[in-house]
Amino acid sequence: MGKKNTAAPDYTPLANASNAANERMSQLGQDQLDFAKKQYETNNPLMQDIARKQGLAMDQQMAQGKDYYDYNKKTFRPLEQSMVADAEAFDTDAMRNQLATKASADAGLAFGQQNQANERRMASMGVNPNSGRFQGMAQQSGLMQAGAKAGAMTGARERAQQTGYARKLDAVGMGRGLAGASTAAYGSAMNAGNSSVGNRGVAGQQYMSGMAQGAGTIGSGYSMQLGGLGNVLNNQTSYAMNQADNSIMGGIGAIAGAGLSAYTGGMGSDIRLKKNIELAGVDEDTGLNLYDFNYKWGSKRFRGVMAQEVMKDFPEAVYTSGAGWLGVYYDKLGIEMKEIH
Repeated sequence: MGKKNTAAPDYTPLANASNAANERMSQLGQDQLDFAKKQYETNNPLMQDIARKQGLAMDQQMAQGKDYYDYNKKTFRPLEQSMVADAEAFDTDAMRNQLATKASADAGLAFGQQNQANERRMASMGVNPNSGRFQGMAQQSGLMQAGAKAGAMTGARERAQQTGYARKLDAVGMGRGLAGASTAAYGSAMNAGNSSVGNRGVAGQQYMSGMAQGAGTIGSGYSMQLGGLGNVLNNQTSYAMNQADNSIMGGIGAIAGAGLSAYTGGMGSDIRLKKNIELAGVDEDTGLNLYDFNYKWGSKRFRGVMAQEVMKDFPEAVYTSGAGWLGVYYDKLGIEMKEIH
């Protein structure tokens, strides 16, 4: 009764290939992890030393920046402030009057000194210094010399003042770059500090990346294994179900051909074996639904119960075949299964 079972396919090569793929990927992943660890052990001391030196460079540049700032503040800032004060004081009426007074005093001093010198020179020459001519010549000569001398003295003072002012400007110019140098030193210190922090974590980041790569490779191997073994399981299950279907359907077909009385054992009561199911009524004694249906392998129409519904209220009237299909003992229910057309 039923179709002859064919030999089960050998899925051993597929299972072995899945296991081999997993082993190969696992080994590759472990090699990646080992390499990442060695790389970390090699690079970490180097990166830490670089980070330490960058930290020292940061400290040195911070100290240099502070030195620039302090020197500018203590030396050149007071000089600039002094120059500003001198410039503000110089460009006033009071300063101009002061310079004019100095020029006048210089001229008077020079004139008196020149007169005295002329008188001494004329006297040594036997010239009467009281004569009108002598007085006129002496006066004219003295005025010229006094004017020239006064102008020279005033010019010398102004040149000295301008020279001093120019030198102050030169000195201030020397300190002009200190503020920028200080800022640049602080900026370099910050960059060195940031680089130091970044380099301290480089080796660890590389190690974590290697671990992630190794873990991904190992996970790929397990996925290959699970996928292959899952295919084996699915194929084995499908084969078993097909064999069971062939067996039970062939058996039921043979029984149906022998007569309806063979259905009293209810071998075809499982809903999974039926199609075109329609509700036909309710059995008065048991309250079970009665259905019209066809079997999936035939064209005849029958009326009966569904084993899954009988299981709920009359479990003692339901059994499971060796192939896993549900059957019903119709005689225990007092119901007759009928062929309707």
